[in-house]
This record gives sequence, C-alpha cells and structure tokens, in this order.
Amino acid sequence: MRTLRFDLINNAHDSLKHAVQLLAWPDTISSEKYKQSILSVYHCAELLLKERLRQINPALVWENIDKYPSLSARTVTLEKAISRLESIGGIQIESEDKKSLMACRNMRNAIQHFEFEITEKEAKVMLGKVLSFIFSFGASELKRNFEDDFKEDDTWLMLVEGLYEFANEHGSRISAGLIAMGRPVDSCSYCGQDTVDLIWESCSLCGQNHEPDEDEDRDKDDDDDY
Repeated sequence: MRTLRFDLINNAHDSLKHAVQLLAWPDTISSEKYKQSILSVYHCAELLLKERLRQINPALVWENIDKYPSLSARTVTLEKAISRLESIGGIQIESEDKKSLMACRNMRNAIQHFEFEITEKEAKVMLGKVLSFIFSFGASELKRNFEDDFKEDDTWLMLVEGLYEFANEHGSRISAGLIAMGRPVDSCSYCGQDTVDLIWESCSLCGQNHEPDEDEDRDKDDDDDY
C-alpha cells in the first residue's frame, strides 16, 4: 500500500501551490478563491516558521518541549513560534509581517471555526502581504526559492499581473533589498514596480528583460563625442 508523506517544507509548498494556482488563474469563483487561499497561505506560513524552528532544534516545534516527539501533543502557536525564533534563533520577524500573519491567523480561525466576513480588497491586501513574507522568508531563512516553482509556466506572471496587492508588497520588499545591496534600480515598464536591477538589466519581480534601447545607446555615444 502506498504511503503518503509530507515533511514540513513539502507540506508547506503543497499549500502554497494550491493558493497561488487559485489566485493566478481566473477560473475560480471569487468567494471560493479567497476563502481557500487564506486557509492555504496561512497554513504554509505557519509550517515554514515551524520548519525554521525544527532546524534549530526539533523539540522547539512542540509547545511543551518535554513532550517531543509525541504526535498527540500540541505544537507551537504562531505567537510562540515567532517568539522562539527571535529569542532562541536570533531571527527577527518585522513588525509589519507579524501583524499580517496575526490578521491572517485570525481570519483563518474565523473561517474554520465560526463565520466570517471580509471584503475582496481586504482579502487581496492580506494575501499579498503574507505571500510576500512566505517568498522572502523561504529565500532568506530556508534557502528555498519558492518563486522558481511557479516560473516553469505563466503562473508567476499571472500572479504578478492579477494580484496587484502582492506585486506592490513584494516589489517594495525586493526594491528595498536591491537598494540595501547598493544596486541601482529603475521602474519596470511591465509590472510597474521599482524592481529593475540595472546591473543585470532585468526585473527582479516579473523577470522581464530591460536591455538598453539601441537608439538610446547611439544618442549617448553621440553626446559623448562632444
């Protein structure tokens, strides 16, 4: 009999893939799209935090570390996971990311356990912020570039085009990172974000190439002659 097994990373990635597919491709009813995406995105974020704890020490994933590795015992809450990452792992989670994760957790709880109400705009903003955290945290703390998993087809471009709240949030994060590294940036004519790395001549968000226009180069060369 076949056994299904998902470690924390693969379990998180499965939920991320489900959310991105729902949000990127316009063939899902909006109410279902946002409800299921909130559940999947939060599930992914929570598991990634636990995976980083596991890398420090597997017992830290359990609320009561003395009960590790009992599957009948509770694992850490979101707040506890963040607290342990910061106090034990020395990993700082930005306050805005904490707020977004908590808001998503609260909405997840309402969806799962009671009734909920959220506007489409609020759902998009929440999803954009938490998705950006997921991709950033995965790359910086887990050495996993989840973005590449969605660039084998048009899924990544569809997500950037279709969810402006994500493009704006993640674009700002990418732009800040490039500037911090001392890299010159410019605005992308395709996605509209300040994420064009002028050294590599490509957009670090949508991936579009931005090679200098031949006419512009020719004009510059003419100016240099004077």
